Amino acid sequence: MKHRLMSALVFTASTAWAADNPMWRGGFTWSCTFSSVIRCERATDCASSGEGGKIQIAYRENQLVDPEGKTQSIKRHYVQIVAGSPIGSEVKIELDTNEVIWLSPADAAGTFSDNWIGAMLSPKAGVIVQELRPLICQPVR
Repeated sequence: MKHRLMSALVFTASTAWAADNPMWRGGFTWSCTFSSVIRCERATDCASSGEGGKIQIAYRENQLVDPEGKTQSIKRHYVQIVAGSPIGSEVKIELDTNEVIWLSPADAAGTFSDNWIGAMLSPKAGVIVQELRPLICQPVR
């Protein structure tokens, strides 16, 4: 029984890694908005500010356009499915700048919404050590 369970786990994990990005069902270009930024400083606590902005993910070009309009390369992106997790699947996008975006579908079945929600984590060097932007992403049509 234990061997069968391990085989099923390996099969599930390999299937998740081999699968296409589930965001692609909605399109290859996504617009993501944020309405706040949480900044953590080296010597103090983290604080939230009410600044908003937009990023755009272009999977075909393997690029992201940041809030300042600069293009950044996507180093890699992949799908992660964890057996037993209430989150059906997650997409992780790693940028060449070491920033990371984690997204999961707002409606895993896609019946009521094609929005994906998550966060963009931006490690920094200096007084500010980390920034977090909560994201709401929609396919560009």
